[in-house]
Amino acid sequence: GEHCLIGANAGTGIPLGDRCTIEAGLYITAGTPVMLLDDQGHPVQRVKARELAGQSDLLFVRNGTNGQVECRTNRRAIELNALLHAHN
Repeated sequence: GEHCLIGANAGTGIPLGDRCTIEAGLYITAGTPVMLLDDQGHPVQRVKARELAGQSDLLFVRNGTNGQVECRTNRRAIELNALLHAHN
């Protein structure tokens, strides 16, 4: 996807859609169980990451309390710091 942000030491084994973010340290494989959250952060459904392949505007994080991978709608546009990334 375009305009995605993958944090440090993170990665993915599924194709991302546009404007997706994966938090630092999180690696998502096709078989990773992912809890989908609604707009209020309540659990809706557990799916395998492959079911989310190619979908846009997703934010993947690991729950710090229970360790499960969660996904919610990514409502924020990410803009990289132009000065920091000028060497790319």
